[in-house]
This record gives sequence, structure tokens and C-alpha cells, in this order.
Amino acid sequence: LAWQVALFMGFQSLTFYVVLAWLPDLLQSRGVSAATAGLLLALSQATGIAGSAIVPFRAQRSAGQGRIVLILAAVELISLVGLLAASTTWVAAISVAMLGFVMGGTFSLALLFLVLRAPDTHMATSLSGMAQSIGYGVAAVGPALIGLVRDLTGSWTAPLLCLFGALAAKVVSGMGAGRDRVLSAR
Repeated sequence: LAWQVALFMGFQSLTFYVVLAWLPDLLQSRGVSAATAGLLLALSQATGIAGSAIVPFRAQRSAGQGRIVLILAAVELISLVGLLAASTTWVAAISVAMLGFVMGGTFSLALLFLVLRAPDTHMATSLSGMAQSIGYGVAAVGPALIGLVRDLTGSWTAPLLCLFGALAAKVVSGMGAGRDRVLSAR
């Protein structure tokens, strides 16, 4: 359970840092001006605030959070497909707004898992230390790996496909972390 929480945190953070680092470049390669690309990045952060507020409020009311993980994953999947196929600035804007909401929502859900899956404050502290250490270790490789894949392929298609892989890992770990159970003291 602790590993599932840690990996969920890692893959959601990986997506966040990749988007933060590379979204403007991806959008500019599709013909969006630098100013508009910056505004779209800001849009993703603004909608992330909404996701950070709405998702944990809803998630804490459920015994398990698997359904919320699947809903967020579906929205992320749609947003990644939108970015992959974006032919207009409006499609990109809608995709970026949805992706931002999901990034805020999955981050707050990862933090909520630290509390919901621990039986007491001592265990929550230990789980938080593990999840953040492992999670941010996973996330740290994301921007460099995506940049390398972009340089090797000369296109944004393969890097976006890598984000589909991160999404799959997030779903698997999130479904485990979202089950209604708590860590046992050992």
C-alpha cells in the first residue's frame, strides 16, 4: 500500500513537472505564439487550483477513491489525446485546461492518500516521508527523459506517448492506493 501511494505520487508529479517544463515548447512547435503558450501554461495552473479544491473534497467522502482515480484518468487521457491531435489553439486550450484540473486533482489526491491510508499521525508521517522521497525521485527524471525523447525523435508524438505510459502507471498505482484500507503497523 505504501508503495502504491508513493508511485501514485511519483507519476502524478512526473506529469506535472513535464507539463510545467515542456508545454510551452510543445505548443510553440504547433504554431502557437510564445505569449499564447505562456498564457496556456498559466491556464493549466489556474485550473489546477480548481482541481486541488474539488477533488479532495469529493474524495474524502468516499470509503475508496478508485472511481475518482478512474475519472481523473479518463479526463487526463482525453486531454493528452487533445494535445496530441491539437489542430487549433482552442483545442489546445481545452486540453490544457482539463490537464491542469487533473494535475491539481491528482496532487491533492496523493496528499489525501497520505492521511487516509495511515492509522495514526506517526504512520502518516512515515508514509509521507516515503511517498515524497520515492515520488519526487520518480518525478525528477520526467522532464529530462521527455526532453531526451523529444531530441532523439525530433517530434512531440513520442514524448506525449510516454505520458500515456505514466498515466497507465498512475492508474495502476492509484487503484491500489485508492482501495479502502489502511497501513498496518509492523
